[in-house]
Amino acid sequence: MKKITVNLSFYNQNSVLVKQIESWKSWSEEVRNQFSFCVVDDCSKIPASDTLKDVDVSSIDMSLYRVKEDLYCNIAGVRNLSGTVCETPWMIILDMDTFISEDLAKSMLELTETPPGKGFRFNRRVPGNPSHHKNGHLHPAVCLLRKDDYWNVGGCEEDLVGHYGWTDGCFWTRAAGKLQIIEKNNLYLDYVPEGEADINRDNSHNWHIFEEKKRKGNWSTTFVRFEWERVY
Repeated sequence: MKKITVNLSFYNQNSVLVKQIESWKSWSEEVRNQFSFCVVDDCSKIPASDTLKDVDVSSIDMSLYRVKEDLYCNIAGVRNLSGTVCETPWMIILDMDTFISEDLAKSMLELTETPPGKGFRFNRRVPGNPSHHKNGHLHPAVCLLRKDDYWNVGGCEEDLVGHYGWTDGCFWTRAAGKLQIIEKNNLYLDYVPEGEADINRDNSHNWHIFEEKKRKGNWSTTFVRFEWERVY
């Protein structure tokens, strides 16, 4: 029985997407068989399906979804879509700039023995560049948690869509008292700088929304506010 779905948000990082899939394929069959892989294409200029048309994914249990409209910084919506279609008890929120080694995948499988109500965040290392400013620092978004716990928190805040930033801040704020986050500083994601999306990172607009919602507690309860399709 598959235990974990890797939910990967994709937006225009075409060459890195191929590297992500090749990395998953490189895991041993025993490990691969306990994972599903869900890629959500957030209406990239070149659809993920075009990028992957010559990539053999037959050895992994992978699904591909595409958002039909570029809403800009639709990270919350993409994560909520991934959480909606997830069919395994556990899920990993994964960004394109981070890779999961097979050793880390094995450790994640061991963590699935943890009771409900707990989630895990991971450290980062930068292969070949230990002096990089993100080396040895916790990833702000990547998390392993039960699907039920994701929705118990309330999912991601889609009122932030259209502007950059604070999706993670909203989620962790809402998680307080509902989800115990355990920081696994001895387990490392591999950070790849070229996986960063080329977008405007001014987060001032969303910061004001976040501060208002935190003060009033008026978190939204509607999810996946866009048209999407399953490609395969």
